[in-house]
Amino acid sequence: MNVTSATTDPQTAQQLDLLRRMSELDPPPCVWGGYAEDALLAGTVTRPHLDVDWLLPRRELDLRLEQARELGFTNFESWGEAAPGEPFYLSARNGELSIDLGIGEEADGHLLVRVWKLAFEVDGAEAPAGYQFTLPDDTFTHPPALLDGITVHVASPLALYQIRAGIAARGSFGPLSPSQQTSLEKLRETFFPHRTEAQLTPRAEPLKPL
Repeated sequence: MNVTSATTDPQTAQQLDLLRRMSELDPPPCVWGGYAEDALLAGTVTRPHLDVDWLLPRRELDLRLEQARELGFTNFESWGEAAPGEPFYLSARNGELSIDLGIGEEADGHLLVRVWKLAFEVDGAEAPAGYQFTLPDDTFTHPPALLDGITVHVASPLALYQIRAGIAARGSFGPLSPSQQTSLEKLRETFFPHRTEAQLTPRAEPLKPL
């Protein structure tokens, strides 16, 4: 699907309307994943997306769940935990629309992605988990970007790169798709041309047994 057909796809049109309604919330959610990459790299939708991804620190969880309810998302499923009973990956549907919430932990002034357990399998085996890595300090402070005329509050380019690369390095969601790999390469070429893939990929630390 090319750029023109992507922007006229019915599901994409619904997702863009969702992004517009999100931009009107106070404060607006932070977007990561494919839509954030499109906003930063192209300013338009370049391909179909399965969902709209939000990124937030755990202290904002109640606020973001209330905002999600205002947008029609009422029933969330947990697909991953940062600790027993503490979700880090929540998903909800509203008709044809889906949103995923990625929840980070804050420790010593830094934001962590903590993957204790995942509720699905990869290649017929339990998804790799039991690790954490730190996200950059500018994760939530990057200026908003325009996506097809909609103001999108995006995670920083470095945070976008490190979330994908950090999780992919452990294989927790299986291998990156060709489009995801292309987005990673474009992020590096656009924002970090003098840094190697190894320099950008965050180092994961094992979680201590509970």
